[in-house]
Amino acid sequence: MPRPPTIAQQLASKQREISVAEFFERNRQILGFDNLPRAMLTTVKEAVDNSVDVCDEARIAPEISVEIAKEGEDRFRVAVTDNGPGILRREIPNVFARLLYGSRFHSNRQARGQQGIGISAAVLYANLTTARPVRIVSRVEEEDVAHVLELFIDTQKNQPRVVLDDVALPESAHGTKVELVLKAKYVRGRQSVLEYLRGTAIVNPHARLVLQEPDGTRVTFERATEELPAVPKETPPHPYGLELGELGSLLKASRQATVSEFLVKDLQGVSARAAKELLVAAGIPGATKPVAVQGDVQERLLAALRAAPLLAPSSEGLSPIGAMLIKRGLRNVLGTLRPDFFAPPVTRPAKVRGGFPFLVEVGLVYGGALPVDEPVQILRFANRVPLLFQQGACAITTAIGSVDWRRYGLEQKGGSGIPVGPALLLVHIASTKVPFTSEAKEAVAEDPEIDRELVLALQAAARHLRTHLSRASRREFAGEKFSIIQKILPKLAEKTSHLVGKPVPDLTPVVTRIMDVVHVETGLTQEAKTRRVPVTVTNYTPRPRVVELFLEVAPELFARATFAPEPDGTEPALGRAWWTLPKLPPNGRSELAVTFAAPCDVDADDLDWYVAGIDEARLLGADPLPGDWDVRLPRTVVEAAEAAEGAPAGAPGEEEVDYDAAEASAGVRDDD
Repeated sequence: MPRPPTIAQQLASKQREISVAEFFERNRQILGFDNLPRAMLTTVKEAVDNSVDVCDEARIAPEISVEIAKEGEDRFRVAVTDNGPGILRREIPNVFARLLYGSRFHSNRQARGQQGIGISAAVLYANLTTARPVRIVSRVEEEDVAHVLELFIDTQKNQPRVVLDDVALPESAHGTKVELVLKAKYVRGRQSVLEYLRGTAIVNPHARLVLQEPDGTRVTFERATEELPAVPKETPPHPYGLELGELGSLLKASRQATVSEFLVKDLQGVSARAAKELLVAAGIPGATKPVAVQGDVQERLLAALRAAPLLAPSSEGLSPIGAMLIKRGLRNVLGTLRPDFFAPPVTRPAKVRGGFPFLVEVGLVYGGALPVDEPVQILRFANRVPLLFQQGACAITTAIGSVDWRRYGLEQKGGSGIPVGPALLLVHIASTKVPFTSEAKEAVAEDPEIDRELVLALQAAARHLRTHLSRASRREFAGEKFSIIQKILPKLAEKTSHLVGKPVPDLTPVVTRIMDVVHVETGLTQEAKTRRVPVTVTNYTPRPRVVELFLEVAPELFARATFAPEPDGTEPALGRAWWTLPKLPPNGRSELAVTFAAPCDVDADDLDWYVAGIDEARLLGADPLPGDWDVRLPRTVVEAAEAAEGAPAGAPGEEEVDYDAAEASAGVRDDD
């Protein structure tokens, strides 16, 4: 009689391999599908991220449409269409219906998706909640037809199951459309599809995004630039931050003949000379094969790498947004909020964590219609993707709360936590391997290197805010002083002249001596069929000045405007015009006017006036030129005008314009 199985044998008989698809099917909350609103957002997010990524790689300006339609109680149809290069027929099932299948996991360069989970996880969720297949229509430019496939995921095998394979006449030259029916809920608010697309438009200003909501509302985020971001290059890992096991894996996988070649070719930042010095320090012959470097020898090599002054990590594997495009993205999307101040965005140099490069970017805006008595708005991004959930668990939020914002002009109880005030913070982390807290990629994990860079970037942006608030305070004081002088001095001069029996003197030289400002004064006159906005620019400074004056108005109003004199340049689509005024001597005055044809309900406050080339502290009635205007810096214009007048800049008795301060106040650099 056979002996009954032991407990160990019984337990062993129940053991079997678990498919990754089966695992995530039972643990869908890990991927961001833990409730109905998040399921909707995660589905759209994964599809749009893939579309933007593939368009960037193909050097195509993204055109992405998101259509959401209600199909029943808590059931929606989501369709995302892009103009990317399309997907080959043989790859469609694996891309959409196989988890952990992708081309970016082993590549050491920045990408929105890297794990091969995102869009296939959305398909898995749709299959699970509605038992409906995902429908993909894709056309590559080289083929005459579009391929149409409907798919399920076989969760036990983590393999696609094709239920429809057909072709159709293409609707576009190339691109892909993915359509899913899933159990979800459509909401508005900060953690919504609309806010995700708004955030995506800010950090991807080269993309055009269209959303059609379930009620038929159509929202379009037009692209703010035609400039495509640089494609990140594949780069090897940097020695700084490597762990012993990671170095061992790299040595084992290396195809180089010697460890010397391994150091130079399979790692970045190590020159041939540095490699020789490293091997001497570690006591390793240069001809040693990489696979032979093990145990204590491997530890010595790692110690030598960490101690060596190697070249800084290359940022070629990263795709930062850049200062100019951060400004354009914010201005394009913030719209009616119209902040008073755009701080010059900060991009920190690339650093290393775990052998992989990363960098931090921060943008800050202040004032306008942003709420005064609420916590500052925080826009978190990783690899150009908005992070809308788990704000409190994110390293970005922790870093913001650790800065003492009271030093920079914002309210903050106890000197820690999220500050309060009319400000918005944009923080972007770009890395070849972002350390997310979970597979849902909703928050960045704490890391000493990243935390340090976040704080340094935030402090740099905060210093710009402090400078702005200080200058704004001085300008407000100067404005009050100017108003008082204009009211009191004429009365004093009139009474004094009456007492001594002499005519009232010209007070302009006196005002100039007291104020030392350039004053831009606007008005409004109503005429029979037009509205006229006269503008007077007066030089209340002791030196001659060439003033660059800029106007910005709503494009629909700009189309009804005429100018006297004609501007030196215009951008009608943006509602912009600018003039180089004749050289104004001390106490000199220049006038121009903008006239709007009827019917037109315009007020002087609808026109924004900016001046370049004048220090902000010497400017009243206008603001410094914003840094995101695509116009030449005033320095060259001013120097040319000075030369034309026969009075070179810096002539004796004249005060030099502080161009660096003027450009810094406008948030502009020469290379912008």
